[in-house]
Amino acid sequence: MVKPNLEKWMNSRLRRFKIKGRIVIILLAGLSLHLVLMLVIFNFYSYTYLQKDLYRHVVQTQRQIGLSVELMADDIQMLFLRFLVNSDIYQIINNDHLPAADKELRIGTIIDDMLADNDLAGNVIIHTNDNVLYSYQTKQQMLEVPEALFIKRIQESSMPVVGEIKRDGEGNAYIPFGQQFRNFNTGQNIGVVIIYVRESALAALYSSSFTGIGYSFLTSGNRIVSHPDKRLLGNYLEESAPIRPGKEEGYRTWSENGNTYIIATYPLNPRLASLGVSWEFTSVISSHKLFAGIVKGNRNALLFASVTFIVLLLLSFYLAAQITRPLLNLKKKLGLFGKKDLAAVYDPRGQVDEISQLENSYYQMVERISQLMLEKDEEKEKQRKAELTALQSQINPHFLYNTLDAIAWIARLKKQPDIERLISSLATFFRISLHKGDKFVTVEEEIRLVQSFVTVEQMRFPDKFGVEYEMDESLQGVRILKLILQPIAENAIKHGISEKRGAGRIWIKGELLGEEIRFTVTDDGVGFANGATLSQAKEDVLFQSGYGLRNVDERIKLEYGPQYGLSISSTPGQGTTVTIRLKKELSK
Repeated sequence: MVKPNLEKWMNSRLRRFKIKGRIVIILLAGLSLHLVLMLVIFNFYSYTYLQKDLYRHVVQTQRQIGLSVELMADDIQMLFLRFLVNSDIYQIINNDHLPAADKELRIGTIIDDMLADNDLAGNVIIHTNDNVLYSYQTKQQMLEVPEALFIKRIQESSMPVVGEIKRDGEGNAYIPFGQQFRNFNTGQNIGVVIIYVRESALAALYSSSFTGIGYSFLTSGNRIVSHPDKRLLGNYLEESAPIRPGKEEGYRTWSENGNTYIIATYPLNPRLASLGVSWEFTSVISSHKLFAGIVKGNRNALLFASVTFIVLLLLSFYLAAQITRPLLNLKKKLGLFGKKDLAAVYDPRGQVDEISQLENSYYQMVERISQLMLEKDEEKEKQRKAELTALQSQINPHFLYNTLDAIAWIARLKKQPDIERLISSLATFFRISLHKGDKFVTVEEEIRLVQSFVTVEQMRFPDKFGVEYEMDESLQGVRILKLILQPIAENAIKHGISEKRGAGRIWIKGELLGEEIRFTVTDDGVGFANGATLSQAKEDVLFQSGYGLRNVDERIKLEYGPQYGLSISSTPGQGTTVTIRLKKELSK
């Protein structure tokens, strides 16, 4: 059941197009499906395999940089060992016969020799238990005098200790590493040794790793140890910071202001904790820049598909034109039918293909249609004569007007004002309602029509009701559809006021709201409880008046559009309000 229904649906959709269009659609559908499948496969490959390769490249790069940082930490530890095994330093410090200045000079020379080929350390300070400082730099050049709290931490720790970031006068940052200074042979505690590692040497290991697509930094817990932005060194990252390192190796994504970033974390080898180093290496990489190559490849693929589609479109039109040209010729001959005689159109051909057979069938049809058209012309002539006869037999409206005017004149002569008023109102009613068959009148004429009808009804039902009119002056000359207010007023009198005990009142109001005209006819009659819409109202309410409310509503919708028409609001015992909405037409 599904397959026949689908085939029927497709055929109904294709039948909306010309044959040429159908051929083009079918050709394009097949070729486009092929292109779409190619693009889907390409996108799937690029986003599935290429992205994974890029992620693996990021992780591998981090591991390589992490290994370099680990080797640097080993170099720092080796530098500590060189100080610990140097017996000359012990002898100079313990030689009480040497002046303090000589000791500083000799130890400074030893440190200078150790750091001759080492760009890692910016300064080395030996702080003895006697609070004597020996430094690689002079006291004027010295970064700082080590803080007592940092020295105490070193003395109480059996492992190296990493201190807070320090800066020199030029703003260069250093990371202090401290360790107890014991005689390697005797174990005598002499003091502490502090190596100030250049942060720039540490940053050089990773600064070029993700150039152009992101940046990297080192942290110790939540504290930034190394960062491209030197202003952030030593700062602490909050728990909620989006770039805060993860607890394990891996990556996650973070979005901000429409941009997506990859946060990749690589914790350094746990063995470095024995050297006082518990660092995490973190990289912040822009997904857009990282995958720019994939996006460019997809863009080029889409461009290729677009160009191919245009070429296929042109080719489809060409092939369709070749197939449909004979049909267009036949259509052209069909257009000549009725403009030329049968001899000019008739051009029989031998039966070569299906289209030739169709042409010959067409010529036979033309001959038959010509005969039918002659018969139809004869029938039209007969119908015209019948309509003329019927028209002549109709009552001349002017005869009716003249007759009513004559009766009104006689009533005036006989001094019968009520009869004169009744006949005059009736004559006015017919003049406006017939109005030479025109379906449009001005608002002023429509109100006169209602007043004429109301006068007749008030003569029939004296003192039963009164009518009040409230019309915008700007509406007087506006043309509207004829006979839309009178049926509403008639309905209000017959079904609202006449069934009410005592006298009633009707209010007719007209106003111009922009490009919309709105009339309201309200009565204080008996009302009804059938709802506020035409479809909900009772049939007798809608159709017992002359034209019927539904008839008026349908005429308005046909003339002005479905958004215009009538709406009814009624409450039992209180009355009914009919609202009429019309479109303002330009003056004709």
